[in-house]
Amino acid sequence: MGTDASMTALMVGAIFNYDFSYNRNIMFTGVISDELVASGSWDPWHQADKNGILDLLASESDHINIPWRMWRDLQRARVSAVETLDLMEGVVSDFGSDERVAMMQLYAGMTHADFGELFCEVAFDGSAALPRTDAFDRAESFLEQAKSTAQSAQVDSIGAMADLVLARIALDRGNSDEALARAAAVPDGLMWEANFRDAAGERAQFWFNNHDRGESSVHPDFRGSDDPRTPTQDQGRVGPDTETPVWAQMKYPTYNDNMIIGSWREARLIEAEVHLDRGDVATAMELVNRVRADWELDPLPTDIPLVEAVPLFQEEKRHSTWLEARRMIDMRRWGLFPDGWGATCVPISREERLSNPNLPNI
Repeated sequence: MGTDASMTALMVGAIFNYDFSYNRNIMFTGVISDELVASGSWDPWHQADKNGILDLLASESDHINIPWRMWRDLQRARVSAVETLDLMEGVVSDFGSDERVAMMQLYAGMTHADFGELFCEVAFDGSAALPRTDAFDRAESFLEQAKSTAQSAQVDSIGAMADLVLARIALDRGNSDEALARAAAVPDGLMWEANFRDAAGERAQFWFNNHDRGESSVHPDFRGSDDPRTPTQDQGRVGPDTETPVWAQMKYPTYNDNMIIGSWREARLIEAEVHLDRGDVATAMELVNRVRADWELDPLPTDIPLVEAVPLFQEEKRHSTWLEARRMIDMRRWGLFPDGWGATCVPISREERLSNPNLPNI
């Protein structure tokens, strides 16, 4: 594995591990937030959906235990990206200007950013529990490296995606100036996707969960929508819970359709959110309308009061980034979860606690 060619193979494997984790994060965060509802036979999903309870002791079978599957799959993606990057340093001759290195720096940053956004606290490589901001610190370091290497390699898209993830982190940290600058640096047209294909082990599990098994269904707010951003289909049946109608999402209509990880649309909406927080409704809504225009939707008014603009913007973000694993994070930041809702972030899994001597058991 010490050849230059093997580094490419390891890079592809690390990216696949991220995509594998990401499509499940869409599924899990959709149920926790208000994008999907539980419609199957798994009680822990119904508890997460209806009561905001994430059961650490749930069965490890299939995808029943949400904290376990989210933690396991994202840790695998994180470790494979970081270890591939470490191996590259000893093999790739032009380490500081190689596109593959920039890609692994980006994915190392993305995995750490996901930990910071999704989990209540984190632990890496057998460490004690750390605040989720520790994951952001690590992510920022990798993402800045990715930008530098991508610039040397003349691969603009990697640097642009790094800026988008840095904008997300800044927004979560409450650093509005940084969020605005990073988002503004993302050019129109950026579209970063998780890739799937029609091969064993390389199809999107979320598609099967919704379309085939009916363990989740589209949230009632989106059923029958004629909004091109949130296409759905009534399957004319109830789920395994014997009562919930199964509506299929059609944003990703087959099990090998690519899934959006991040886009220029999200960047424009981050800019809009910052302007709205500062009371600049006109600029915020102009940015919203740029995104709507890409979907051939009519523009929204730009001269409305702030009290009307805020919920309108939040619904626009909800629709524009539907099933892109952003809604749970947005709901937490905006305080939209019900009072006492436990699942505003995901706890460290029981399995990590059992295997890590530096973490207390439950």
